[in-house]
Amino acid sequence: MFKSIVVAYDGSADAARALGAAARLAAGEQARLGIIYVIDLDHMSLPLEIRKMGEIEHVIEPSPNFMVDLEMTSPELMKKLAKAEADSHKAMLQYADYLLAQALKSARNCGASDVEVKTVQGDPAEMVVEFANDRNADLIVCGSRGLGRLKQLLLGSTSHKITQLAACSCLTVK
Repeated sequence: MFKSIVVAYDGSADAARALGAAARLAAGEQARLGIIYVIDLDHMSLPLEIRKMGEIEHVIEPSPNFMVDLEMTSPELMKKLAKAEADSHKAMLQYADYLLAQALKSARNCGASDVEVKTVQGDPAEMVVEFANDRNADLIVCGSRGLGRLKQLLLGSTSHKITQLAACSCLTVK
């Protein structure tokens, strides 16, 4: 019935359950399995008003308040800030590689043999659907909740958006 299955993976407990379900389905159907991890850079830093609302609602921890006037900043500090940004991006990619290595191992332990992993950057739902479309996926599997509590509170869940955008069947695992 399924020839190509895609699973969205972010390292959360729900994503792990979705991965297990997708891998078992792929093994049983002898289907290809694509595992995607999306780095959502747009929501790494939130607008001040949304951050304050999240702090008031106790959805996120308060952050220290500091401002840097970039026009008055020394070239040395600008170089340090650029390096810090590059290092944080590198750390995100290394974390994604780590998670996907674990996901690949888990999928193979569940019996899936034809497995592909990929890290992309962008809107999670849009990237998952694009990844599924590129692979002519018959099914997208995702967890009901991921790691972004504040984003989910404000914008709705990624799993819901995937079901709205996808051209194929979707399975949401709880």
